[in-house]
Amino acid sequence: MQVRNWLTYSFILCATILYGQTAIGLKFRTIGFHLWEMNQSSVMFENTISGDATAIFEPGYELNFQKFIHKTTLSIEVRQGFHSDAVAKLAGHLGIGLRWKFFHLKRNSFSISIAPLLTFRENWNSLPQYIDRGHYKVKEKYQYKYLIGSELIYNLYIGKRSDLSFAISYNNSYNTFAFSIGYRHWINPFVKVRKDCSSCGKSWNQGRFRKFWRRLWR
Repeated sequence: MQVRNWLTYSFILCATILYGQTAIGLKFRTIGFHLWEMNQSSVMFENTISGDATAIFEPGYELNFQKFIHKTTLSIEVRQGFHSDAVAKLAGHLGIGLRWKFFHLKRNSFSISIAPLLTFRENWNSLPQYIDRGHYKVKEKYQYKYLIGSELIYNLYIGKRSDLSFAISYNNSYNTFAFSIGYRHWINPFVKVRKDCSSCGKSWNQGRFRKFWRRLWR
């Protein structure tokens, strides 16, 4: 498929150019929320998990690449993702934007990102119940639209080069919130890792619960 190949090559090219303090991540999309589509289109939705068709199972994935331009606080981010949309057709997005880490405590951090996105999906005009309201432009068998996407990300540090990620994104698909879980790998972690505490005391290490708690908030 030409569109998918073009997006893949663009992602690889951008990731090659952006070299330095870097991280790469993989997130798996789970549920999409269509809070503003309570109209005729909702009757076409597949894999709904709510009675009003606002919550839909939309499996997919996203690759992201970060090049840090200020320590580990501000980064340029390349994002490319594919998923099964609300009517079980192929959809995806590609974007380049900024991610800012605004909170960091021990092993826990929160970041926000914003990026202009090229979003696309297989053409819905082939569906008999679909009403085209002109939101998308059409190219061959695909519809596409340029959007501004945003994301809130929580990262849990689980190792020298590893983070567990949870994210809420908006506008990876038009007017849709999506939840995802993933993994981030630090390619060059020389700024990432803080030194261990050398004077925490022996009593803090006693007991399984205390060891787990210290590992979580280290």
